[in-house]
Amino acid sequence: MGNKRNKPFKTIETYREEKNKFPSRSIRILLQNQEKIRRDPSMYYDPDQDERDIHQYYKPIKKIGKKGTVSFLHYHNLVKKTHKNQLPYYISKDQYLYAWVDLHPDGTVKSIYSNETNDPNKLIEEDYQTIQKRYEQFQSNIRGMDKKDSTFLEQIKAIDYRLKYNTEHIVPQSWFHAQQPMKSDLHHLFVCHPECNVRRANFPYTDFSFYQPESPDEIIRNRCGVVKDECFEPEYGKGAVARAMFYFLLRYPKAIRKNYLKQIDIPILVKWHDQFPVDLYEKHRNQAIYNIQGNRNPFIDFPNLIADFEFPNVNPTK
Repeated sequence: MGNKRNKPFKTIETYREEKNKFPSRSIRILLQNQEKIRRDPSMYYDPDQDERDIHQYYKPIKKIGKKGTVSFLHYHNLVKKTHKNQLPYYISKDQYLYAWVDLHPDGTVKSIYSNETNDPNKLIEEDYQTIQKRYEQFQSNIRGMDKKDSTFLEQIKAIDYRLKYNTEHIVPQSWFHAQQPMKSDLHHLFVCHPECNVRRANFPYTDFSFYQPESPDEIIRNRCGVVKDECFEPEYGKGAVARAMFYFLLRYPKAIRKNYLKQIDIPILVKWHDQFPVDLYEKHRNQAIYNIQGNRNPFIDFPNLIADFEFPNVNPTK
């Protein structure tokens, strides 16, 4: 009971903390990174360095493989043990996601579900404005209100729902109570228009028989995807979101609440993983996050790994 009562006050402190964060540092980092890749495109992704990093990172796994079978637990232990730099959410989002991790080779960003190009500088500014609006609404709601009121936390949550950042958690925050380090883990954070974030809500991914966004003949083009029966199919980004989901299940096997865990459709995610292979953008992300957090996504490094992989507590056949 004590932990539950404290949750609203964690949210309050978050509002106060984020309000005091100015975008100038994030924008300065962004401009430096954009200039860096303009001058030398190889700075965006260095395949030779990445190959060396992969070889070094997976040495413990290779040693196990020489003696016996490599299991889920071995990979889990590796990505957990090497996740040494666990950042606050606003730093992950503003100083790393927008300013480096989610950049494309031309220095722009693309919304994960719509594939629309945007200026990351604009997103940083928009998020800062959203922080101000959140804080103003929070201050307005809290005046004269009893924090023990049963509706207090709901009103705080409603502010978060109405005023979204330009960031999507592939595993929705409500699935893991918005706890750290999951909330800030860059491996499942992607740039996303707020309207797409709202449309997806916290629904699981699915593949509708009536919707084929990859087909040029598909008439449904809404810049996000389709929601039906509390399930969501994105218009773009299917391969990347599948591999991000695989990573989360590997890194945090006990974090997702059971009622959401059973909704994860592994066969559909595997289908997307195969249909939309790893590209330069994902390789850049993986290398960048490795340099920031210390850990990697094995399903980007070794796409065939998923073929013989089973996640504990997740129905492999759905």
